This record gives sequence, C-alpha cells and structure tokens, in this order.
Amino acid sequence: MTLSREIFDVAIIGAGPAGLSAAEYLISTGARIVILDEQPRPGGQITRQPPKDFAVKNWLKGDLYKDLKALLLRLEDHAEICWKMSVSVVGITPPDSDQTDDVYQVWYQDDRAVQTVRARKVLVAAGCYERPLAFPGSTLPGVMGAGAIQTFLKSQQVLVGARFVFAGTHPLQLVVAEQVLDAGGQIEAIAFAQSPLTGVSRLLRSTSLFSHWRVFLMAARSLIRLRRAGVPLLFKHAVKQAEGVDRLEKVTLQPVIATGAPKPERPVRTFTVDRLGMSYGFQVSAELARQAGADAVWSADQGGWLISANSWQESSQPGLFVAGEITGMAGAEASCLEGRIAGLGMARALGLIPTGLADAVAARPRRQLSRQNAFAGFLNAFSRLPDDLLTHMMTPDSLVCRCENITCGALRQALTDHPHLLQANGVKLMTRTGMGLCQGRLCYSIVAEVIRRERDCSIEDIGPYHAQWPVKPLSISALLPRQK
Repeated sequence: MTLSREIFDVAIIGAGPAGLSAAEYLISTGARIVILDEQPRPGGQITRQPPKDFAVKNWLKGDLYKDLKALLLRLEDHAEICWKMSVSVVGITPPDSDQTDDVYQVWYQDDRAVQTVRARKVLVAAGCYERPLAFPGSTLPGVMGAGAIQTFLKSQQVLVGARFVFAGTHPLQLVVAEQVLDAGGQIEAIAFAQSPLTGVSRLLRSTSLFSHWRVFLMAARSLIRLRRAGVPLLFKHAVKQAEGVDRLEKVTLQPVIATGAPKPERPVRTFTVDRLGMSYGFQVSAELARQAGADAVWSADQGGWLISANSWQESSQPGLFVAGEITGMAGAEASCLEGRIAGLGMARALGLIPTGLADAVAARPRRQLSRQNAFAGFLNAFSRLPDDLLTHMMTPDSLVCRCENITCGALRQALTDHPHLLQANGVKLMTRTGMGLCQGRLCYSIVAEVIRRERDCSIEDIGPYHAQWPVKPLSISALLPRQK
C-alpha cells in the first residue's frame, strides 16, 4: 500500500460521459485533475473503446455517438489530465474535522497494490450496471446481460455466441440485437414483458417524441431491421427457465399478464440457443458515494438507491460531487450535462471561477437537463418491471445470492423462522446474503423484493446494505507495504 502526498484539485471517479464532461470544463479553469477508471481506455459503457492497437472500421457509427466520440478525441491524450486507468477504486476517505489540509483520500487498487490519490474535491461518476434476476437456470454460462454482450462487440469485436434470445423490458435489447445481427449472429426471438400498448400510450402522452426524435428514430430503425430479418418480436412474454448441461442450451419464454404473473392458459415457447441476453433495467453504482457518507433515496424506476445532490451536483457530504446515472438513470446526454454542471460547481467551490459566472454558465445546461430528465421519465416508465414479475420468475431453488449460494427458498424460510427480520442488513447477518465478493450488487434487488413481499413493507423500510470500505474485494497482500 502506497500513500500519496500530492494533492489534486479534483479526483474524478469514472471516465464515462459525466466524468469526461466535468474534466473538460475543469481543465479550462486551470484545475489539476486526476481521472480513475476500471477500463483500459476512457469512454464508459456507451462509448466503450477497443484496444489502441485495434483498427475498427465504422466504430460506433451514427449521430447519437458523434458528440461523445468528439469529447473522447479532445480529452484522451490531453497532457493536463493525470489518467489512472485499469484501476478499481475501493474507498473514499472524507477529510477529518480536525484536518488542516481539508482533502479527500481516494483509495484504488492497480495491478500491484492499493494506492491513494488526494484531492480537495471528488466527483463520483461511477455509472450503473445491469439488473440481475433469479430464475431457474439463471446462473448457467451463456445467460448474460444484453449490455455485456454489447461490451464484447464494442471493445473486442467479439460475438460471444451463435444463436440468441433477448428478453427484458428495456429497449436497449433492440439495439444490441441489431448489433448482434450485423455481426453475424442469429436472433431466435426478442421478448418484452410489457404490452406494446403500454409504450404507445405513454409515448402519446409524452412531449419527448419531438425533442428526442433521434433516439426514437434509432429505435425504429433497429426494429425495422430486425423485422426485415424475420426476428420474432414477442410482447407480454418473460423468461420461465434456462436449461442446459454445464452451459445454456434452451430458453423457455412464458406469456404473462400486465402484472408479470404467468398466463397458464397460453402455451410457452422454447428456443434452442447458446446465449440469453437479459435487459430488465439497471441499478446505479452508488456504493462509493454511500461509503463516503452521501445520503441516498430510493427510486425503483430510476435505478435503486440514488445519491441526492444539490443544484451544483454536490452531495450531502461536503466536497463530494456526483453526476451521471448515480443520481438517476437518464442516459448519456443527461450525464454529460450533469458532469458539466458538477465541473462548474467544483470550480466555483475551489475559487477558480466567481459565483456569478458559474451561475450564468450553468443556466443553459440546467434547462437542457430538465428536458433530458423529462425524456428519462418516459423511458423509465416504459421500461418499468411489472409488479409481480420478479416474484413469479423465482422458484424455491432459484439462487438469489450467487456468492454465498443462498436460494430463494432458504431466504423465505429464514424470514419465516425470524419474524423480527425486516432490514436488509439484518437479513444479511442472518443468512449471509450480500456477504460475498459482489458485496450485494447481484443480490440486493432480488433479496429486497423477497423481503418486501414477505413483510408487506416498502423498500425504504428495508433499507440498503451498508456500503463499507473496501467496496470491492481486496487481497491482504495488496494492503501490505511494497517491497523495495
């Protein structure tokens, strides 16, 4: 473990649209910044880059990516940014009340050990991850998130299977399915749990169609391309089970009603495939900000436990700023706007620009952000999980906690045996759900839903798992002093 003495003005955690947008403004004010990210190259998930020695023709073509690619081009080789890539940030230590230098310590692990960077302000722009579900066969190799399938295509130009079924509630699966089709994959079916009338009725009530026509046009193009290729598009269908010996071989889809409960009078459909792409929404990566002391509020539609922020994107923890999906699922354009506002807020707090100028410059991105959030509200409502879907997808043998091998039946039995259990942390102590390497990322939403159903309570009553240092697994050797 190595402790740094150098002090940056700002440490940015996350090199996606939000982090890069904040960095670009901060550089213009003369701020000294460091950016940390788990990936080898900046860009985040939406502009996931291939390795530098890859030559990819027509990488991320289309108008939706144009501005983001230009932002990457301006910043990736910028001499005034200290890049720390391929590292995992494992914790943030806020300034102590009696500290004289009033700086944060950001702890990260590289390929050798745990190290720190010190900064007067910290921006957490850690993004989100795909929402996991529990159902028979959900842990078979070949069952993946749609975004994970897309990651292989974007970063390595690798098609991870031959025959695919996509299932979910989010329109991302249409985009990924089209990319798989273009790469030579065969799409057996795309299933949405909701009715098509749900999306149409919400769209007609929304003002987003005209202000975000490019997004709708992209989705329409993907849909037309898939239909021309003969891909079956199923509505009011969800995954019943995945089957296979050592790997995925079959996926069965079942008809569901509006609440997500099965419709037994309708026949199921089984497909022979080697990949299932799941797209049932996203969860925000808020663990770091919560570990540092930032307040969080629950929103089922927007991605779970969101970090609260003021008009400058500053959290309840002074000096800790947040931007992007961590404040609520709203897409890349909203992330860029929040990142820019956060950059302004940090520059203002550091005394690099006067408050009046900051207010004037922030006015336009704030107006734009308001429009983006309105569109995000439509998309999140369209993608909302039917109320009973998670419950009916699970069976007693379904694994709710993969790390600790805890089944849905075992969790329900523990709740029956201990009627006083209500909060997630109490259930964690009693059953070990959330104690594994993922620290609850893969099981929390499933465990919380089981508790909510069994106790007839709200998620706010259940609460989140405690976010603890380190937020990601560390070896003991990584914490030891380096041998010289």
